[in-house]
Amino acid sequence: MPDPVAFLTLMAMASVVSSVEQNCKEMPKEILGKILGPAFNARYMSIEAPEILIKNNEGDRRRKTVFDPSFYVDSDFEQELSDEPAWNVDHIEVNLRRGHLAKGRTRREGPEALAWHCKSKVHWSDLGIDYFPRYMRSVECLKDKCWYNRFECQPRSFTVKVLRRKPGNCTLIPPGVRVGTIGLPTDLRELWVWEERALNFCCDCISNFKQLISND
Repeated sequence: MPDPVAFLTLMAMASVVSSVEQNCKEMPKEILGKILGPAFNARYMSIEAPEILIKNNEGDRRRKTVFDPSFYVDSDFEQELSDEPAWNVDHIEVNLRRGHLAKGRTRREGPEALAWHCKSKVHWSDLGIDYFPRYMRSVECLKDKCWYNRFECQPRSFTVKVLRRKPGNCTLIPPGVRVGTIGLPTDLRELWVWEERALNFCCDCISNFKQLISND
C-alpha cells in the first residue's frame, strides 16, 4: 500500500491547483516576511504605503512613514544590522527599528558638471496587491536630454528580489514542510513565487551616436 504522506508530497510538488475549484487560504504577511528574509531592504522597499493621502472634511493631509531611510549612502558606508546570531535576525523588524542610517552626500557642481547632469528624483511605486513588498522606491529621470541636448539621459539599474502572488493558483503544503519560522497547517495556500525586478538607482548622461552623426 502506498505511503499516504509520500503520495501527498508528490502531489504538492507535481501540481498547482486552480483556486477556482479549491478555496485556498491567504498567506499571512508575517509568513511572507519570514520567507522574504534578507531580501528585504527598507531603503528600496516598504510593506505599508510610505505616503498616504487622507481626504477628510478638513481637507487633504499627508501621513508619512515614521521610518524613511536614505536611498543613497556614502561609498565607505558599513553597518552591523544586529548583534544577534544571523539565523535569529528578523530582517523586516531590524530594518524598521534602526533609525540612524547614513545619508548620502550632497555634491556641489560647477556649470560644466551640470551640463552633464541628468535631473532625477527618488520616488515610490505601488506594484499592486499581488506583490510583497508592495511598494518599491527607485530613481526616475526627469529629463530626456543632457549636454546641450546632444546626449541622452538613461537610467541605470540593479535588481532586487520580491515575492509575487499568482492569482487563481493554490499550492498544497506537504506534511512536514515548515513555511516560515512558525509553520502553517497542511492545507491549500495562495501560490507565491520569487521574482527579480530591475530598480533604477541613477540617471546617466550618455552619447547617442546616431543622433550625433545626424546633427553633424
